[in-house]
Amino acid sequence: MKEKEQKILTLLQFARKAGMVVHGSDACIRSINHGKLHLIVLAADLSQNSTNKLLRIKEETQSNVRIISILTQNEISSALGLPITGIIGLTDKRFAVKILEYWTADN
Repeated sequence: MKEKEQKILTLLQFARKAGMVVHGSDACIRSINHGKLHLIVLAADLSQNSTNKLLRIKEETQSNVRIISILTQNEISSALGLPITGIIGLTDKRFAVKILEYWTADN
């Protein structure tokens, strides 16, 4: 696991403990519809159908939520103590901004 991936996982763990994370397709779609998401983290091994569904909802709602893809469903789920899931949404802008900083950093 790369250093930036570890940093992102650590931030996701903090965000989850702070109650700033929703997980799963339905929860993320509800949050998009209510304008409460700032970032969606997709597992790299997420099915193309699930990815396309989220992209379609994002487009239909004209949401400006960013979507990134990183790690596997198993790695994300076990780090966050969740059942297997490949879709994580962040409802806190500060966590989202920091994760995007790590995501775009050249490590």
